[in-house]
Amino acid sequence: MLIVSSCMADDPALRSLVDAMTAELIPVYELPPDVQPAPLASAARYLLARKDDQAVGCCAVQPIGAEIWELKRMFVSPAARGTGVADLLLAEAEQLASGLGGRLVRLETGVRQPAAMRLYERTGYRRIANYSPHDEDPLSVCYEKALPARSSRVAVGE
Repeated sequence: MLIVSSCMADDPALRSLVDAMTAELIPVYELPPDVQPAPLASAARYLLARKDDQAVGCCAVQPIGAEIWELKRMFVSPAARGTGVADLLLAEAEQLASGLGGRLVRLETGVRQPAAMRLYERTGYRRIANYSPHDEDPLSVCYEKALPARSSRVAVGE
């Protein structure tokens, strides 16, 4: 059974997946072997996908502006790719951002990650001009997606 739940930034399973993501990107983008992802904002929230108690995917969302959240650290282990993990993580991240007041999700990926680009385009993200700090990087590609408006229903008796 596939389950996505929140976790802390220092969760060992999350750290392991982020390390695997980084190791995978080093040869793709010819990065230094000791490169580390930039720290996320203290308000970032993390999600971990588990299948049968094994961590198979992760992502995070962090606020980057008024009602704008950024998707970060999206990664699915190679063995779990093509099984719906990415779709579920993305849906949960969008729901989390919306629940925290987000109206828009933005993200940055790279031109050398066509599978990621296909995922985002297939799930309703539209390509936008690269935003800072990615605006000077020719290998970056940025996307955004408007989130559905939160319900403003008033409970009976209010």
